[in-house]
Amino acid sequence: MLHLGRNLVSLVVSRVLSGVVLFLIYTRLLQYLGPEAAGHFGLLASYLTVFSFFADIGMSQLIIKKMSEDITHVNKYLSNYFIVQFGLALGFMAIMGGFVYFADYPEHVKAALYVSSLGLLLSSLSLPFRTVVVANQKLTINAQINFFNSFINSGMMALAIALDQGVFFLAFISVAVAVFDLVLYGIIVHRKFARLSLKPDWPFILQLFKWNMPFMLLTLFGVYNRMDGLILPHFRSFTETGYYAAAYKFWDILAFFPGLLGITLYPFFARSFSKGLMNDVRQGLETYTRFMIAVALPMAVGVFVLAEPLTMEFFGKDFLPAADAMWVLVLAVAILFVYTPANSLVISQMTRVATKVTGFTFFFNITLNLILIPRFGFIAAAAVTAASELVQAVGYTYFIKKRIVDFEFFANFPKPLASTLAMAVFLYAFRDQNVWLVIAAGGVVYFASLYIMRFFRPSDWVLVSAAVNIRKPINPDDPTYP
Repeated sequence: MLHLGRNLVSLVVSRVLSGVVLFLIYTRLLQYLGPEAAGHFGLLASYLTVFSFFADIGMSQLIIKKMSEDITHVNKYLSNYFIVQFGLALGFMAIMGGFVYFADYPEHVKAALYVSSLGLLLSSLSLPFRTVVVANQKLTINAQINFFNSFINSGMMALAIALDQGVFFLAFISVAVAVFDLVLYGIIVHRKFARLSLKPDWPFILQLFKWNMPFMLLTLFGVYNRMDGLILPHFRSFTETGYYAAAYKFWDILAFFPGLLGITLYPFFARSFSKGLMNDVRQGLETYTRFMIAVALPMAVGVFVLAEPLTMEFFGKDFLPAADAMWVLVLAVAILFVYTPANSLVISQMTRVATKVTGFTFFFNITLNLILIPRFGFIAAAAVTAASELVQAVGYTYFIKKRIVDFEFFANFPKPLASTLAMAVFLYAFRDQNVWLVIAAGGVVYFASLYIMRFFRPSDWVLVSAAVNIRKPINPDDPTYP
């Protein structure tokens, strides 16, 4: 548990510090581009996200699970996974290029998408090295590299504004970041963890594909919350796509935390189950679910109350129509927060169940988007995303409680909910004042209410203290050890 906290804190600190800079540059970039060109840029992001899922086909999750269970065969997994990933990356780069070639996009957008496909290839090749780092639970390395990635992103965005460049120039961001990751992760893994060999073990590679079938389907279905970005331009204008890209940036910024928690918990659950440590599994699940509920509720309600002031503050009046989609997408992220620990556990131990639940969500999402987007546009896309996350949350929580472990869930809501309502009243009363002062004061109201209602437990303070104080050695025999 303390190792988990330390990994999570290092990732969060690096992403928050870099993410603030990146987000501010991104908002300035969208104002510079305007709604239509922002829609072109948003289309690039959607393509890269969807096809990066496809190019992986879930193999990274399988490799992390296998290496976490038995770290002695890391060289064998790395080498054969790299060979597999190279073939997959080439194939999906070609498929992405084919989709772009036949799509009815402006020529400069097509050219930008071709450049992005090269970024997809290079990024995919760094993935085997990243899995080795994650499986060894050395996530401070990920944190440091992500920190520098954000500055490459923000630097090139700022350069595009300064040089009056458009979406074609911005497409090279993915290439620059991918080259940086491939070189740096490759050097670190070679020196500290494993040696890459390009001699394939074909029977073992075939076994990897057999093992990976549930993960492959899970990954392919897992793009459900990104398909709307590809569907929207075909039924509505690029201007609406630009509004949605602006609103979706709040998803991207906020969803980093569930993503980091998932990365942290996944090897923990895999290793704990392999050793039969069910008490550790239950404690990790309950602790982080409780924390995520406490973060999710005020986030969703706060953005609902302050949606228009926040949109104006970040994107300007040209993007004001994005406000309604923004708060709905933040609601979707809040749901994702709540079920992230459950998500990691189900994927780790019930991959086939996870595939079925996510497969249902995928078809649910696609069907509703195809029905509602042509009529209601990007607002419908946001609503479908929130509904899809709710389907995932209900499905995963049900199967964990039924088949793995009965953990405390609903009992964690009353105190954060009461504190959130107190905060909402305050935010609504002062919503016309400076938005940053209102947010800061609202946060004080919320956490003071939690403290008064004794939401925090003594073990929480021990966990947070040990996670922050990374130089203090962890002693499992300490009676305060969580």
